[in-house]
Amino acid sequence: MLQSKVLEHNLYIAGLVFAAVSFAGIIFAISAPFDVSSIIPPCTFKSVTGLYCPGCGGTRAVISFVTGHWLKSFMYNSFVPYCGILYILFMAKGTRAFISKGKYQYMKFRDIYVFCGIAILLIQFVARNIMLLVYGKDLLAGH
Repeated sequence: MLQSKVLEHNLYIAGLVFAAVSFAGIIFAISAPFDVSSIIPPCTFKSVTGLYCPGCGGTRAVISFVTGHWLKSFMYNSFVPYCGILYILFMAKGTRAFISKGKYQYMKFRDIYVFCGIAILLIQFVARNIMLLVYGKDLLAGH
């Protein structure tokens, strides 16, 4: 039991570090004297196969998510807002647990979170490629 609480606390601290690094990256992207998206290489999987990979649209989804365009983020890559919402919930519960000094518990890790994430990635991967191959609709073209 104590080992679980230490793990949850350490994950919360890692979440704070992630937030700080992400914030620094956002500040860099905003203040850079060039378009940061121009240095991001194209998807190798899509370049080689012509098909979407499970992560296609992820960078645009992150940018949309952090700028408050959540529907757009979902349309680019639904896994990103899924992870974003889980992260926000985890950090909110972790902050409450940290401030209360144990009166409230940290959010527990559940295998279902991973299974749901994998399902989202697979459904999106299959649906986008069906739209591309069967109907000729390139859903991320021109974005």
